[in-house]
Amino acid sequence: MPEYDLPPVTVAPAAPPATDEPEGFDLFWSRTLAVHRDIEVAPVLAPASTRSRGLVAESVTFAGFEGRPVAGRLLTPAGAGAPRPGVVELRPAGSGAGRDGEWPASGGFVHLVVELPGDDLDDPYNRAVFTDAVRAVQALRTVTSVDPSRVAVLGTGPVAAAAVAAAGLLPDLACALVEGDIPAAHKDSLVAFARRASTPLQLTQGAGAQVLLEEWGFNAALALAAMTGTVKRVVECVLTTEEDVPARRARWITAHTDLTNVFVPQVAY
Repeated sequence: MPEYDLPPVTVAPAAPPATDEPEGFDLFWSRTLAVHRDIEVAPVLAPASTRSRGLVAESVTFAGFEGRPVAGRLLTPAGAGAPRPGVVELRPAGSGAGRDGEWPASGGFVHLVVELPGDDLDDPYNRAVFTDAVRAVQALRTVTSVDPSRVAVLGTGPVAAAAVAAAGLLPDLACALVEGDIPAAHKDSLVAFARRASTPLQLTQGAGAQVLLEEWGFNAALALAAMTGTVKRVVECVLTTEEDVPARRARWITAHTDLTNVFVPQVAY
């Protein structure tokens, strides 16, 4: 059974790292995440209000990068029985964790909305925000009402790229949605994450979208080719311009977290 709370970089490049990747990329992230394994990630929950009947709302605080507090909001369908699929939504700080955020829980998902601080454009690894994103997934996976094998990640606006990092560092995600531009300062790191990702991706038009589309699944395809002698499309990637955002998100996440159709990465080390 996967160790969901101990996420090493398990998918390494199938070929030597490209010259556009930061030097020592895999070692850097393996060490960064290893340092955080001894920091408790289970969230502290407190009752909160909700506008919708049938949902239970809680405020959330968990330890992010170097133990700093990260705030969020958790919405759960009332009376949830068997573990349910989960959605981690990454939003920029100040966007309102309780705003426009009840559609996943109304659809049967356990929904964690996390507000992340702005990217550190002076850090090519953007390690604080990207570590927070990984820790958000870990935090949701500790919630008893969540099936840890069926967690999707949605990144929006200025912190959308954090969903790319989460998928590159956690190859067992159910799916990822990226809805924002890719900052030029972190392009090399994000391309490296995309090459290591082995989870279905949906992304919207924006700066850097085409690069991610081209690189997502690069490593998985090469690794599978080395094993079988043939190149197969092992990671599903979709570039969308659909305007009905809630419906689009719901369809994509439902398709990849349904028990009868859970995506299983075909290549992992």
